[in-house]
Amino acid sequence: MSLLASFFAFDAVLFTEAFVLLFAVMDALGTVPIFIGLTEEFADHRKRIVKQAVVISTAILVVFALFGWLIFDAFGITINDFRIAGGIILFVVAVDHLQGGTTRSRGLEPSDIAAFPLATPLLAGPGAISTVIIISAQPYSPFLALLVILCNSVLAYVILSGSHWVSRFLGPNGTDALSRITALLIAALAVSFVVTGISNIVLSVG
Repeated sequence: MSLLASFFAFDAVLFTEAFVLLFAVMDALGTVPIFIGLTEEFADHRKRIVKQAVVISTAILVVFALFGWLIFDAFGITINDFRIAGGIILFVVAVDHLQGGTTRSRGLEPSDIAAFPLATPLLAGPGAISTVIIISAQPYSPFLALLVILCNSVLAYVILSGSHWVSRFLGPNGTDALSRITALLIAALAVSFVVTGISNIVLSVG
C-alpha cells in the first residue's frame, strides 16, 4: 500500500470503533455539569465559550493526530508526563471553585475558560490525545482519525450548546449546588489523571 493510500485508508468497522472510543474518552455528556459550573458567571456567553472550546480542542487533537509522536519526542515527554501536569493544574481549578468568592479561576475571562479547562484537559485531555495518536496509526489511518475527531467535535458542540436547558431546569440555587459538586468532580478527575500517570510510569520502570 502506498503512503498516500495508507493515509486515506478507511474502514467502516474501524471508524465506528474509533468514533465510540474517542466519544467515551472526550465524555462531552459528562462535561455538561462541569461546563455549567465553570460558566455560572458567564451564562450569556456560553454559546461563544462552547464554540471557542470546541475549536481549540479540535485543533489540539488534529495536531496530535498528525504530529503527536514527533511533538513528544522533540520535548522528551510522554503522555503520562502530560497526564500528571494536566491533573495538577486541574486540581488547582477545583480548589478555587470549592473556595468560592474571588479566586484565580473566577477571575478568568470567558475566552480563558474556553481554552482551559474546557478545551484542555476536559475535551482534549491526555486520554483524548493518546487516543487520536493511536487511531492515526495502523490498522487505522490519519484520515480516519481526522474524520473521527471532526464528528466528535460536532457532537460535543451540540451537547454543550444544549447545557442551558439543564441550567434553566436547576435554577440559581441548583446551579450553585451543582457548581460545588462539579468542583469535587474536577478534583476527582485531576487525582485520577495524576494517579494514572504515576502508575504507568512506575509500571514502565518496573
